[in-house]
Amino acid sequence: MKINKALESVTNNQASCLRVLLSKNESGQIIFCENCNVAELELGAISLRIDASTLHTLKTLLADADTRLALYQQEKAIYAQQSAINCSVH
Repeated sequence: MKINKALESVTNNQASCLRVLLSKNESGQIIFCENCNVAELELGAISLRIDASTLHTLKTLLADADTRLALYQQEKAIYAQQSAINCSVH
């Protein structure tokens, strides 16, 4: 009986959602529900619901991580190149 009520609740909530596709690419998609004020990030089998006000903060976090990763990889490549040059000199 409790399971039926839970399923009815989920079905009713989904029916009242007004979902808008914000973005989609080969990695996944982001759908916004106007009624819930929630963005849902879907990456394969993983789904993450994010409050709309937090979406900008998440964007900033990801952009910062992307920038730092690019700098790290650049520094690592320069170090590897310098090490190769130093090893070749006798």
